[in-house]
Amino acid sequence: MKKVIIIIIIILIAIALFLAGVRQVKKSHEELPKSISEMQEAEGIPVEVETVSIGTFVLSRTYLGTIEGALQADAKVSIVEKIVEIPVKVGDRVEKGQVVCRLDTKAVTAQYNQAKLAFDDAQREVERMKKLYESGAISKQALEKAELNRNIMKQNLESSSELVALSAPIDGIVTDIFYHVGETPEMGDAVVKIADLSKLKVKFQINHQDRRMIDGKTPVYLRVNGDGETEIKAAVSEISISANPDNRLFNVWILADNIKNLLHPGLLVDVRMEIIRKPQVKLIPRNSLITRNEQTGVFIINDNKIAEFKAIQPGLENTNYIEVNQGLTEGQLIVVYGQNNLSDGKLVKIVNS
Repeated sequence: MKKVIIIIIIILIAIALFLAGVRQVKKSHEELPKSISEMQEAEGIPVEVETVSIGTFVLSRTYLGTIEGALQADAKVSIVEKIVEIPVKVGDRVEKGQVVCRLDTKAVTAQYNQAKLAFDDAQREVERMKKLYESGAISKQALEKAELNRNIMKQNLESSSELVALSAPIDGIVTDIFYHVGETPEMGDAVVKIADLSKLKVKFQINHQDRRMIDGKTPVYLRVNGDGETEIKAAVSEISISANPDNRLFNVWILADNIKNLLHPGLLVDVRMEIIRKPQVKLIPRNSLITRNEQTGVFIINDNKIAEFKAIQPGLENTNYIEVNQGLTEGQLIVVYGQNNLSDGKLVKIVNS
């Protein structure tokens, strides 16, 4: 009897465990999460959208240019003598006629003294002739002849002085000094370079195709390398007619005001030229475009959030936008991200704000 009771208890326990297992398996099947495709079918395929807008299409080209002084000149030596003084340094502002270099005077002392004596004598002669003219003793022609001789002597004196005292040929900033005190430059060598930095010139090169698309009215902007934000408006000043025989490129020069002294001769700058500007055109983001069945187009979203592929006729394009010539209207919602997962009639879920 006791054995029968034990067997019955074991059977009951086994049945209880079996039923518990069945309930657990059933519960686990009921709690299985939906698949991604099932969720998308119910809630929509997640996409990001933008609207077709009306705006100005701009196509730019960027080139690398080198800054030069728009007006620059050199103080050059005309005799071979040792440099004894350079009273300026790079970055100094100088005025036209200011001495920027002095040479040894030994070789020209005698010539200078002779020129000084001749000028002084001519000056005294002018003073004497003026008194005679005022008293009526000589003609005006005789006085003018004396004044002419005095002016010639003055030029000779200035030339003798300039042999050893090199002066700045223009107002500007000292941008380069090519020699040091104690060195002896060759005749005709530049010792000091001066540039007017209020306006600067930039030279760069373009290909034949771009050459046909620009002229003196083309908008152009400069951006100093390392400063990706600040653009300085410039103007085209010259475009070469013939190409460089070495690389078949055309030289272009532009002028820019040196606002806040951001530009310096010798620096490399990015030159951005707006070769095409079209206002009032339909624009869509470049990344919205896809190809389906050899047709170029975009997915549009209707009021019920249903996707539909729409073939378009694209026009010009730049790095960000595409001009739409045909196929879309202003204000339509187009998919810019997630369109590769779409097909006609699919429900979408717009996830961008």
